[in-house]
Amino acid sequence: MTRNDPIKSVSDGITFLSTGRYYDGINQWIAHSIKEGDTDAIGYAARRMAAIVPANAVLVPIPGHHGVADQTLRLAQALSSYTNLPFVDALRGRDHESQYEAKQRGHVLSGRDMGFHQIRELPSGSIPCLIDNVVDTGTTAKAAAEALGNAVVLSFAMSDTLLQREKHIWFKR
Repeated sequence: MTRNDPIKSVSDGITFLSTGRYYDGINQWIAHSIKEGDTDAIGYAARRMAAIVPANAVLVPIPGHHGVADQTLRLAQALSSYTNLPFVDALRGRDHESQYEAKQRGHVLSGRDMGFHQIRELPSGSIPCLIDNVVDTGTTAKAAAEALGNAVVLSFAMSDTLLQREKHIWFKR
């Protein structure tokens, strides 16, 4: 295992792909910059993610805590521009406390708390690829995947939380 190698992990039957670990190199800084809407950080992350996105994917941004996709939508759009894959803003959720804030208080939100539901159809024959900047426990991504019925999750970075619980494979470059 080397620093910043792409990751493939399977949890509860859902495949998670990521460009690298959250705490490696500049990943944490990039992830926070994406949340702040930094265009350069979004472009950097999208270029890295383009190398590992499935070829027949339709990119679906995961909604944030206000129930709509914001920085993940911008990330999906940028990723689409590098891969020529379609993106569809297909999910909505309930306005809820952010997962980060909930974890700070010692509480993890459930998929029910997020209330994700599909609002748009996806192209047939494509694999839904949920887009997020960071995966920690995988709870949000799993709730989004459940709302679609089937999906792969692609994130810029992955924390060690999910990796410590699940088997994972480091991609070969």
